[in-house]
Formats: sequence, structure tokens, C-alpha cells
Amino acid sequence: MYQLKADNTDVLSSALRTKMVEFNAQHFDAQRVPLGYKFVDEQGELVAGISGCVFGNWLMISWLWCSDVARGNGLADKLLTALEHSAVELGATTAQLDTLDFQAKPFYEKRGYSVKYQLNNYPRSGTRYFMEKPL
Repeated sequence: MYQLKADNTDVLSSALRTKMVEFNAQHFDAQRVPLGYKFVDEQGELVAGISGCVFGNWLMISWLWCSDVARGNGLADKLLTALEHSAVELGATTAQLDTLDFQAKPFYEKRGYSVKYQLNNYPRSGTRYFMEKPL
């Protein structure tokens, strides 16, 4: 007999993710190829970075972050450009990301991304934007 138990741990979340990735891999005809770039300061500390993966024809952008001291120096633009170029070399034709209303929507729009879907009242009073760009 099966027993229902509450489990709010990261261990459960990680195990479920692993199981879903294994299941999905049986049905996809593409592998995820990780990509990432970073800027570090003179001490080797991270000041800006971007990560994502190419999955089939898609560049899936996961994270783009710049420290407060590094903002305004064009680092985010250089990171995004480098990631997009690498993705194209790997066969990506479209990029996808999501951002929140207080984050970088105008930044992405200036670089050719457009909103394909938005979640209003996310998580309560904000907006989450799902954006795409042809590469």
C-alpha cells in the first residue's frame, strides 16, 4: 500500500526533477548543451554572468545577473551577445527567457526580444514576462 507523506525538502524537489528529466529524455530528440559566460574582477570575484542551454533549436536563457557595481558598463549586452552567438553555432534558431516587471524587460526588448506571454499578478502584484527572439 502507498503512504502519503508531506515533504517540503529540496531533496524531494531535486529527486522529482531528476525523474522528470529522465522520463522526458525518452521522448525528446535533442540533448541540453549548457552555455555560460562571466565577467570577474581583479580578485577573480564574479561581477556579471549569464547561463542557459541549447535544447534542439532553442536557446533557453536561465540567468543573467550583473552586480550593482558593474551595471552600466555594457557587460550584460556583451554576455547576452556571446551566449546568442554560441547558441547559433550550436544550431539554435530562437531564444527564450523569462523576466519580471522589476527586472530587465526593456533591456531585452532593445535587443530584439518580444513578449509572447505574461502572467499578471505574479506572484501577487507583479508581472512575469516570457520573451522570445529569432536568432
